[in-house]
Amino acid sequence: MKEYQLLSEYELLNAIKLNDYLAFEELYRRYFDVLYGYAYNILRDFDMAQDIIQDIFTWFWENREKWELVSCKGYLLTAVKFKTASYFRAAKFHQDFFDRIKEAPQVEHDESLTLEVKQLQELIEHTIKDLPERCRLIFQMSRFSYLSNKEIAAQLDISEKTVEAQITIALKKLRLKLEKYNYLMFFIC
Repeated sequence: MKEYQLLSEYELLNAIKLNDYLAFEELYRRYFDVLYGYAYNILRDFDMAQDIIQDIFTWFWENREKWELVSCKGYLLTAVKFKTASYFRAAKFHQDFFDRIKEAPQVEHDESLTLEVKQLQELIEHTIKDLPERCRLIFQMSRFSYLSNKEIAAQLDISEKTVEAQITIALKKLRLKLEKYNYLMFFIC
C-alpha cells in the first residue's frame, strides 16, 4: 500500500488522474482546512464555506481527466475565489464581497496557472467583443455590472425573456470558444 502522506503534490495529481481515489482523499485532507479557512474569511458563513469547498472538490474529482495541472494549491485557492464571487453575485451582496475579498489573505501565485488565466482572459475578452452589439451589452450588464435580468430589461426597455435569451446566447458562444479551458469554465459560468 502506498504511503500517500509521503507523496508530493505532483505525484498525487498523477495518481488522481489514474483514478486513484485514495490519492484524492490525501489531497483533500491536505488542502481542505486551508481552502475552508479562505472561503470562511470571505463568506463568514460556516455552512456556505463548507458547501463551496465540497463543490470544488467534487468537481475536481469528476473532471480529473480534463485538467492539466502539475500543482494545484494555487488553482484550488483561485477556484474558491471564483466560487465565492459567484455566490455573492447570485446573492447580490457585491459591495460586501469586494470589501471582504480585499481583506482576504493573498494567495500564492501558481505560475503555471498565471499564463493560462491570462490567455483565458484574452480569449474571453475577444469572444465578448465578437458578440452582436445588443447581446454584448446585455452580457456585460449581467456579468460585469451585476444587474439582474429584471434591472437590465427595465433599463433597455425589453422583456426579461429577451435578456435571458441574449445571456444564454452569449454563454453558449463563450462555452464553445472556451472548450479547451473547460475545467475553468465551471468556476466562471
